Parts: sequence; C-alpha cells; structure tokens
Amino acid sequence: MNNLLGEKQIKERPEIPGNITHSEYFNKLLKERVNLSPIPKISSLNAVMQFEITDNGNGTWNIIVENGLVTDVTAELCVPPTCIFKLNSATFLSIIKREITPQQAFFLGMVDIKGDILLALKMNILVTYM
Repeated sequence: MNNLLGEKQIKERPEIPGNITHSEYFNKLLKERVNLSPIPKISSLNAVMQFEITDNGNGTWNIIVENGLVTDVTAELCVPPTCIFKLNSATFLSIIKREITPQQAFFLGMVDIKGDILLALKMNILVTYM
C-alpha cells in the first residue's frame, strides 16, 4: 500500500534506538515515521508545531503539517507557529518512547505550551505516529 508520498507505509512502529538524541530524532526520523505510519492521517490537520528543547544541545524545531502529513522539519520559520511546546530533551524522548503521554507531561508541569492549547493537547494523535 502506498501513501500520498508514493512510498511504502511501515507496517508497525519501529523501535526508537535507546541512544538517540532529540536532535537526531527531529532531523532524521520524525518526518518519515509520521508520514509512513499505517495509522490514518487527519487530512484536515494543518498546523505549525514548534518544539523548543531547553537543554543538552538545545534548539528549536518547527514541524509543518499540511493535510495531515509532515511536509517539513526546520529551524527556520516564516509564519508564527500554531502552538509551541517548551520542554527538556529527557521529557521529549520519554514522550516519543511512550514512557509518558503528552497530557501527563503537560499536567505534571514538564511541558509548557503556548498558542492554541486545545490543538496542542489534541496533538497526542501525532505522537501516536512518532
């Protein structure tokens, strides 16, 4: 089965390497993992999610989602983000490894969210793909 990108979907979510850094994840894995996921996409989802990592090689990554697919992961951004997630690298990695949910991290004060908070909390679906 092919997706909109003309690439084969992955059959199941591959394990995330235990020694991966947040930077490697954003730059090498995120786009493919989301777009090739077998989980149906939300075709009406259009957003720019900004992740600000506050430690260990801190940085900012902008995830541009158009029609439910990640079209770009970039440090540069020409439009304001829809929502901003500010967190440390350990929390980010715990979320993508499914050791903690995004909602748990938010309500425990491990993630600061700015912008469209309702949309940000709904982004749990995107984490399912990640």
